[in-house]
Amino acid sequence: MELPSPDWSELPSDVLGVVVGKLEFPDVFRFSAVCTSWHASGRRVRRDGYYSRPQTPCLLYTTASDRSGAAELYSLTDRKAYAVRLPDPPIQDRYIIGSSHGWLVTADARSELHLLNPATGEQLRLPSITTIEQVRPLLDEAGNLDRYELFHYDGRRPRGCTDLRAFFYLKAIVSSDPSRGRGDYTVMLMHHPENQLSFARAGDKHWTWVKFDNSIWFADCIYHAGVFYAQTFTGAIHAIDVGRDSFTHGLILKKSIPRFCNVYIVRTPEGDILQLLRITSTVEKRERTATIEVYKVNLEKQGVGPIDSLGDNAVFIGTSYSSCLPVKDYPQLMPNHIYCDDDDEYWLREKDGCRDVGVYDFEEDHVNDLVSPQPWLNWPPPIWITPSFTKIVKVG
Repeated sequence: MELPSPDWSELPSDVLGVVVGKLEFPDVFRFSAVCTSWHASGRRVRRDGYYSRPQTPCLLYTTASDRSGAAELYSLTDRKAYAVRLPDPPIQDRYIIGSSHGWLVTADARSELHLLNPATGEQLRLPSITTIEQVRPLLDEAGNLDRYELFHYDGRRPRGCTDLRAFFYLKAIVSSDPSRGRGDYTVMLMHHPENQLSFARAGDKHWTWVKFDNSIWFADCIYHAGVFYAQTFTGAIHAIDVGRDSFTHGLILKKSIPRFCNVYIVRTPEGDILQLLRITSTVEKRERTATIEVYKVNLEKQGVGPIDSLGDNAVFIGTSYSSCLPVKDYPQLMPNHIYCDDDDEYWLREKDGCRDVGVYDFEEDHVNDLVSPQPWLNWPPPIWITPSFTKIVKVG
């Protein structure tokens, strides 16, 4: 006797929810297209925030066909782009200065900072730029904000401007996912003058300046186990512990890089700290990645040594959070490759400039295009982001 075909649409909603929560996001869209009950389960998972699977990084960008409230997420899983709608202000009018844990850090037309989750559309305001140590608001006769005044490190030589974001912000790093609702995340901001650091904890009303000697210029920063590790352009690493009531910082690695170039710090899944040197060359009057050198840090011996392989890991660098991911957990990534987005400070401010986005083959010492022809507009510059479908947890 022939058994009837199973009716998959009759699966319990809780079972469907568990299945959907463990899919990469392109598969969720396909899952939702099967039938009405599966569509409802897919929407419920995204809406209620129990989408638990770690996602493979995607490239976020805009195209000529995108409306003002939309962007594209290019998936490395299936090599396709998916449109996402974003809240105001339009993404095309923002500066993007970082991405961590699925959240972008953006600056609006008034140079104010926002945390934005492109996957859920949620947005959080960060403390006003006017609370940063080096910034002063200048008001007009009616008491409205007219422009800003930016002071040098030593408090002298102020510079007035209306669009401070065009040269003030460098990179922002978020310590943990704000969606968890614990109120324990901190945003570390790299900014001018002279590549300084300021931070704001969740709930803070102002930015706190981490004051160093004015000869220290920071290039990158990561977060691990309660501590920010900030690296200078000369390769020195400072550990910054931003406790709830105070903060401390100390030098853990002295200068290690003899020349000036874009440098990054990453922590491998095995627990090692790596320094990456991104060396560019001029191609058709634009800067392009030519090669990337990788060094392993030895804190005990206060030195670094070159390595010739990333093993079964893939690295992401640029304006996005510098990270190292194991390919065994992210099989869509290529081992021993470095995925780059554009973070050249000089060219980044030119909205019409071509972008240095690609995939560097560490073994072959060669940069490949991510996709050709490049579909993205030059503004805002494309950035790597790991989608997070977890909605903000309301506490209390």
